[in-house]
Amino acid sequence: MAGAVIGTFEETLETMAAVAFFIPLIMDMGGNLGTQSSSIFTRAYVLGHINMKAFSKHLAKEVGVGLSIGVMLGILAAIAATVWQGSPELGIAVGLALAATCTLASGLGFFIPWILVRLGMDQVAGSDPIITTIKDITGLLIYFFLINQFVGLI
Repeated sequence: MAGAVIGTFEETLETMAAVAFFIPLIMDMGGNLGTQSSSIFTRAYVLGHINMKAFSKHLAKEVGVGLSIGVMLGILAAIAATVWQGSPELGIAVGLALAATCTLASGLGFFIPWILVRLGMDQVAGSDPIITTIKDITGLLIYFFLINQFVGLI
């Protein structure tokens, strides 16, 4: 499915090859945060630190952490992309995409295991593949949408 998303934006990649340089960064950092959040949820759940009735409070806190990390990484990536490629528009798109993907991934990393627990399934085995799939597809969609909004390649 991620390949289909990339294929949909093939013209964008052909128009500006530098767009492809940042795909691994956005996908990998989102994956790192999603996996980290999933591990945090599992550890806290097993140790009894998560009150399942107040789950939304725990989720909001984790999304806030993801947003904070995403904004910091996004600013650094925006500066690097702008300096390296000489395109502030590309830098803005990369930075915003990284911030949004990291925020989304941290939320998914907490939310997906919770859903699996609620369904009586093993959240440890099932979380990461589901998180990675959703995050990869949505992260690419966010990235290419922002590229087309700020860089205007299509």
